[in-house]
Amino acid sequence: MKRESDAPGGQKTVAQSPQAHAARAREAPATRAESSLAEGFDRSTMERMRGFHAYSFGMAVAAIGVSFLLGGDARARHLFQLGMLWTCAVSIATVSIARSRGAWDSRIMLARWVGGGLGLLPMLYYFGPFSALTLVFPLALMFVALGRDGTTANLVVAGALGEHLLFVMPVMLGWIKDVGLVSAVPHDRVQLASLEAVVLVLMAAGHALGRWARHTRATALAELSEAKRIIGDQRQILAEVQERAEQIDRVKAGRWSGRRIGRWQIGQVLGRGAMGEVYEAQDATGQQAAVKVLAALSEHSPSQVERFHRELQIAGRLDSPHIVRVLDVSAANAAVPYLAMERLRGVDLATRLRTEVRLPMNEVLVMLREVARGLEVAHEAGVVHRDLKPQNLFLHDGTGWKILDFGVAKVFGVEGTLTQGAIVGTPQYMAPEQAAGQEVTHLSDIYALGAVAYRCLTGRAPHSATEFIALVHKVVHTAPVRPGAVAQVSREIEDVLAIAMAKDPRRRFTSATELVEQLAAAVEGRRPKLDPPADAWA
Repeated sequence: MKRESDAPGGQKTVAQSPQAHAARAREAPATRAESSLAEGFDRSTMERMRGFHAYSFGMAVAAIGVSFLLGGDARARHLFQLGMLWTCAVSIATVSIARSRGAWDSRIMLARWVGGGLGLLPMLYYFGPFSALTLVFPLALMFVALGRDGTTANLVVAGALGEHLLFVMPVMLGWIKDVGLVSAVPHDRVQLASLEAVVLVLMAAGHALGRWARHTRATALAELSEAKRIIGDQRQILAEVQERAEQIDRVKAGRWSGRRIGRWQIGQVLGRGAMGEVYEAQDATGQQAAVKVLAALSEHSPSQVERFHRELQIAGRLDSPHIVRVLDVSAANAAVPYLAMERLRGVDLATRLRTEVRLPMNEVLVMLREVARGLEVAHEAGVVHRDLKPQNLFLHDGTGWKILDFGVAKVFGVEGTLTQGAIVGTPQYMAPEQAAGQEVTHLSDIYALGAVAYRCLTGRAPHSATEFIALVHKVVHTAPVRPGAVAQVSREIEDVLAIAMAKDPRRRFTSATELVEQLAAAVEGRRPKLDPPADAWA
């Protein structure tokens, strides 16, 4: 039984070619290669430094030329010109350093700011400590405060305040004559002290404004990073919705609609899989069912017919409230092989995840526990599902979860020759050994159940890629992203998932119920003693 809605249960990738798989691999890849905020700040700081000091160089050169026109005290003017030449040299050095990430160092920049500040002190002497040009200091301090290194910014502002105060105090006390172009001589000491307080407050305010702007920008970038994560989740949902829409377009009246097969009157198509179509149906007594009929393209393939008959045999002997119940099977020599199952009404897990992205932990535990019980019945019967995924887990009438579609199931001890080396299953939830074409056991279903839990808790599949080959390579060789990096998942829960999804089957839990019990213990805070693989997460 595929599902109750008009659309099929989801992609089926049994023994398909890479091209067919690639057409199915729609999940948008998560963006992992993003620069950190710190690296982004470093790049922006370097760009800002280059621009600022190129501008400073030009202004210093212009100031030297203007000083010849302004006149004033000759000694003060000469010191000012030397200070501007020093500023030019510091600007050239800074622009050179800012061109290379390797030469960029916070200690070098602290020395640069202190050295550059010394070049501005002669400006106070030449123009006057209370001239309008004093505003250069608050602006420069605000620029310094925009940098990533808060310690450097705090040291620079402390040094600038101290330098300005030490220079002005002798002028205020009359120890040094004020020869500036804007002289403070006519003012008394109270006025001068008030003016100095205003200047110091402006300088401190410039520093505070820069740090505030820095904090605001960091907050905005952090929010942008979170928005990108949310967009990644939405892309996954969109990919699934697009796939669903394509499936709906394909699902119309089927080949057998309106005809009778066995004792069943066939109705509309409920879903399509790799080997068969699932129809709504009812018998003469009014009993409703979902009848799976071998697809037309598979009728002429002996291996597909054999696999379909094998599903009839497997499904007929599995008896669990958490596995779709078999009502009727066709005879071995039937002209039209079919399998009649109970008609389910409700929603599959994939549909829920398209609308809710993540599920609450208590609901995930309930779902996993019931699915685990169904898997235990199958495993005890010697059957491996091999295609456990959200599309094949169905919440029937809100009363319980059922496992669907044993169409690619494998019986323990039976050599799987029907697929002739082709990859069987759905890559996003496929165990590494299955993706590599190696032996598949019940431990492969344990991995798939862990992958389903990962999807429910994080909002994304463990692996995604736009090409089938790349996706399979990731499944075999690449560790998934740590769940806690994309969602609120505790380290204890991560450890349980790490064991369930271990690349080496020998490191996994030995049963589905053990997986669920350990996960429940982690959720309840009992901190189970686990030994997860060190390389479980990227």
